[in-house]
Amino acid sequence: MLIKFFKKDRFPLLLLLVCFASYGLFIPFLGFYWDDFPYMWFKHTTGIAGVIKAIALDRPVLGFFYAIPMSVLGEAPWVWQIFAIICRWIFILSVFGFINRVFPENLRQNKYLILLFSVFPGFTQQWISVIYSHAFLIFALYFFSLSLFVDLENQESHHWSSLILPITLTVLCLLATEYMAGMEVLRPFIIYKIISKKDPDSSKKVRLKKTLAKWAPYLTSVALFLFYRIFIASSVLYKVQKLESLATNPLSTIFNLIQVQLLNIYTSTVLAWSQIIKPLLEMDFSSLFTKVYFAITVAVFFITLVLVSRLKPSLSQNPSDNKKWNIELLTGSLLTLFFVGIPFWAANLRTEIHFPNDRIFIPFMLGSSALFFLLIWLSIKKRFIFSLLFSLIFSLSLSYQVNQANNYRTEWDYLKQFFQQISWRIPSLEEDTILVTDELPLRYYSDNSLTAAFNWLFSKEIKNYRLPYIINYTKARLGKSLPSLEPGTKITHNYRTFTFQGSTDQLILFYHNPPGCVHLADPDLDIYNPLIPKEIRPAASLSRLDLINYNEVKNSVFFIENDSDSSWCFYYQKASLAVQNRDWEEAARLGDIAFSLNDYPNDASERLPFIEAFAMKGEWEKAINLSKQTIQISDLYKPMVCKLWERINQNAKDEPNSINSEKQEFLSSNCIK
Repeated sequence: MLIKFFKKDRFPLLLLLVCFASYGLFIPFLGFYWDDFPYMWFKHTTGIAGVIKAIALDRPVLGFFYAIPMSVLGEAPWVWQIFAIICRWIFILSVFGFINRVFPENLRQNKYLILLFSVFPGFTQQWISVIYSHAFLIFALYFFSLSLFVDLENQESHHWSSLILPITLTVLCLLATEYMAGMEVLRPFIIYKIISKKDPDSSKKVRLKKTLAKWAPYLTSVALFLFYRIFIASSVLYKVQKLESLATNPLSTIFNLIQVQLLNIYTSTVLAWSQIIKPLLEMDFSSLFTKVYFAITVAVFFITLVLVSRLKPSLSQNPSDNKKWNIELLTGSLLTLFFVGIPFWAANLRTEIHFPNDRIFIPFMLGSSALFFLLIWLSIKKRFIFSLLFSLIFSLSLSYQVNQANNYRTEWDYLKQFFQQISWRIPSLEEDTILVTDELPLRYYSDNSLTAAFNWLFSKEIKNYRLPYIINYTKARLGKSLPSLEPGTKITHNYRTFTFQGSTDQLILFYHNPPGCVHLADPDLDIYNPLIPKEIRPAASLSRLDLINYNEVKNSVFFIENDSDSSWCFYYQKASLAVQNRDWEEAARLGDIAFSLNDYPNDASERLPFIEAFAMKGEWEKAINLSKQTIQISDLYKPMVCKLWERINQNAKDEPNSINSEKQEFLSSNCIK
């Protein structure tokens, strides 16, 4: 039955199965990532028109591609994950249709190539579903336009008006995203190939003239697009930055261009494909996922081996035809890999195998997969060895994507836990508040992502595109949109079509070092907290916990589950809120429960709210024991604990003399110099 999948009418179903096996195994456990959150929040607050308006700041045409999907798919992450996989499948089919037209005599080789293309390991952002579902649709439309172009060139003759559709679709896709601009280098290559096939006896000079004549309409339209993109739409996100250096130092700039493109070829082939062995080197063999990973790898390997060993790619009876195909595929691959990187070089963007710059690999996918397949094909002469090697590479590549999906699953869990703790600690918050931290241990979220999620949770009403809250990472913003952390610093931050206006006089500093809990800085104590990076620790004195309101007015959101009262962080956050509101009875009650759990604080400073609550209730023995435990972990916490006891002494009730002496002994030995 499996062999039948390789028949022409079943192969697309096999590709769909590969897509879901590679990218869909964790669908119920995935969420929104990176720019997904801002775009979905724009849609949630301002509708489809708001999304189009926000995207139009960079690429006016791109926004219209979002209109229909966002109108019908809703806000459930699992729906978008399925949609993104289907869009990737459509993209793969579109590329498959294109290469079948370019190499119609090598249909089986094309199938092997497209299988590698479908699991290309260089691009690892499939699960940023809102962004890349639309990207895949645009890329699919672009390759469809290339297929129309090839069909026209294969005809004996055609009216000039038949060029309108492929040219229009090409320009439309380039206006939506310039990622594919470098692929245009394939057109003259394809035209020359078709002319050579139609008229093999013509001279190279004649073929070149015909090629230029047929290429001219496409070249003109792309040149007009480039003029628009460079000189008219130059203020978009990816601004062309190489024009000045090209004018002042052309030889050095061109040398740099060649150097960077050669590096791109190496990065998109050797480095990208070598990643498939990384999970093998990093696996924890005691974990459940490791067992799942190996089970998937072994199963896919043997299934692929059965298919490949029975269906060796077809060869022409004429050896010169095979040599010609080898040369054409190699030439097309290298041309593509060299030229697709030029738009990114012009914008000073580097191609890297790491997030987030691996998004640049999308236009490299076809050239890299074709070149890699050709290397396997040419280096292995024996049928079984070819089958074995191809099956191994394909299974490891598919499993590598499953491993990446698990990373996204883990990150979504972290994000939900982070906002769950935020919701426990902050029932509601005064508007125009900025939340500041150095950086969170998140890979697939930026502070922009968190800002959208935070406003989704806390903003009750948006007026005049004014952003009520913002989260800033000092590592990314300090000295830029966050000018400084000095008191009274005005802050204006443009968030696409929204604007945040505030100041450091209305700021909350926080940090999160998992497995510790989310920690909102106390202005009295946290200037001594050793876990806060020293670069921002002085700003803890600006942290205004009084901006937090006790009355809960949060929104119901999909990324926060029901409250759980079984974790340490639940009691820590609730007790911190109670201490802030001087509800000592509630905080002490929560402390008694918290310290009876099979859980414990992973950050020594998490004992401080309970120390204060017990002390203010007159339960001095508990307060002193917790203080001793905190200092025993590290002497670095002594200044923080002593500052807390200074505050307690200013506010506490009179205590019994027997306990007073124990407290004085503790303070004398630890805090009084």
